[in-house]
Amino acid sequence: MPSFDQIRPLLAPWGALKPQPASDWNGPFALPEAIAEFYREVGPWGDLHDASDSPDGLSINTGGNPVSVPPLHKLWARQDGYAWSRNPANRLDGWPEHWLVIAQEGGLPFVFDRNDGSVLFHFTGMRHWNAPRRFAPDLATALGAIATVANALAKLGDDALDETFELKASSKVYVAEQLAAFTGSAEQAREMLAAWEWYE
Repeated sequence: MPSFDQIRPLLAPWGALKPQPASDWNGPFALPEAIAEFYREVGPWGDLHDASDSPDGLSINTGGNPVSVPPLHKLWARQDGYAWSRNPANRLDGWPEHWLVIAQEGGLPFVFDRNDGSVLFHFTGMRHWNAPRRFAPDLATALGAIATVANALAKLGDDALDETFELKASSKVYVAEQLAAFTGSAEQAREMLAAWEWYE
């Protein structure tokens, strides 16, 4: 399992990082320690264009919709549409109480499971929460993997795509190799990309 110190430089290209105390959390239950540590040690904040801006967190370009990681004071609000609708009192059926959305790719959530600390990914979309895929065993691995994919694509630049603007086969191989180097396992890298349906 990587440390948050290890993933901080991987996330740094995708927006400002600023340590955030657990007191910024405004949810109705205690903030899980792994998430508190992530915000304390890494702190996705986002870039501000002027003093009146409110930070939106990181926007990580992984080839499709960017993966958005909010600052801590906006994390509970990001549960809207998953755990509840428009108001936390309006809970939605089918969303387990131990799930917490920690990042989103468009409307598709990366979910922290408070029962075991793993991170799930849901490709099926809104309100169909019966078949999550396990993306990573822990939060640091999940966010480090997302950043690793984004950094690999950024390094390839325009050469990542063919003449039809599709990702080249060689680019997919390169990304998988970079992810395997991060996780220490080619098999784990393949499983993560499959759970994410990143190749689709």
